[in-house]
Amino acid sequence: MKKNTRSEVLTMAWAIRKQNTGLTWGQCQASAWRALRLRSALHTGAVKFHYTKEDGSTREAVGTLSPALFQYESKGSGSKENPLLVKYFDLEKQAFRSCRADRLLAA
Repeated sequence: MKKNTRSEVLTMAWAIRKQNTGLTWGQCQASAWRALRLRSALHTGAVKFHYTKEDGSTREAVGTLSPALFQYESKGSGSKENPLLVKYFDLEKQAFRSCRADRLLAA
């Protein structure tokens, strides 16, 4: 395991912990690892995964971050990166979407 991977996981776990005080540290780390594995899979190709939306419903998504699978011209962003979000290109909706790392159910 690379040092920056561990750092990324712990940064995400702390962000989850600040957002959800009801979760244990172990649950926060498990959610962070799940999100990191999903991000890695998204970069390699299309991935089917599930997450819980804000309203409590479950959403099944097929997404990717592989540039070979979609066409998009970046307009640039001045916003700060949020370690709690997993961003992906939804292949069904043909648009970028995001979900919170602590709400991922399965990949």
